[in-house]
Amino acid sequence: MKIYANHAHVFQKEVREDGTIDCLKRVMDICGIERAVAFAPFYSLFDCGVGRAGDNPNCWLAAQIEHDDNLYGFGVVDFERDDLDAQVRQISALGLNGIKLHPAFQKFRLDGEKAFAVYRAAEEEGLPVSFHSGVHWHRISDYNVLLHDEIAYHFPKLRFSMEHVGGYSFFKEAVAVMVNNRGGRVFAGLTSVFDTEMNRFWYLGRTRVEELLWQTGAEQCIFGLDFPYNNAERISEAISAVYSLSATDEDKEKILGGNLMRFIRLD
Repeated sequence: MKIYANHAHVFQKEVREDGTIDCLKRVMDICGIERAVAFAPFYSLFDCGVGRAGDNPNCWLAAQIEHDDNLYGFGVVDFERDDLDAQVRQISALGLNGIKLHPAFQKFRLDGEKAFAVYRAAEEEGLPVSFHSGVHWHRISDYNVLLHDEIAYHFPKLRFSMEHVGGYSFFKEAVAVMVNNRGGRVFAGLTSVFDTEMNRFWYLGRTRVEELLWQTGAEQCIFGLDFPYNNAERISEAISAVYSLSATDEDKEKILGGNLMRFIRLD
């Protein structure tokens, strides 16, 4: 079974030595992962002095994976700036395949004016968005999982994933958003949902994941890595957990790759 995975954070070596693209590829080899989506580092985690003059995280990532057929790139936006529309257009022009957003880390409201400007441009450019969801130590009212329903309502052509599927605390809210927006554009990111130790705040376990499949179907689930926060051992355990689900081989193949290609429209 070919494995294509979402949600790999990558960094410059000077910023995080175990989070480089080379490290990601080694982990992919160990875990039998053929293709993966690499997330550009947020602006606050990017060292402009390391890259070429004028580089930003999106330019850096695009250059790093330009000739790699097994890596796809998701760009980031800087909410401290006002040119949000232009930033999204640049992500598209660079040939990147989507956008990652983390409302708690980036401290923006999911239904705020700035966020809506990003969604509007992403929808027009055909770029999917991966949202980090679940408790992330910021004011919950800014990133309440139910606000994703507002995004789906106002941007009916935007494809997006809720990574961690709301986590341990907001799983049912994430399921509610998915059930309320059937039609193949709202996805559940099965990322760090099987680990009871390091990532217990996003733990769902086999029972909840099977409830998710029962409620929404396998077509809307995408396997994610959370590299480098998850190492090869944890990622291999997560892959084994997917294999152990009481689902058909066809559904497992969708979760472990087919749905990701549909999400970024490369199927």
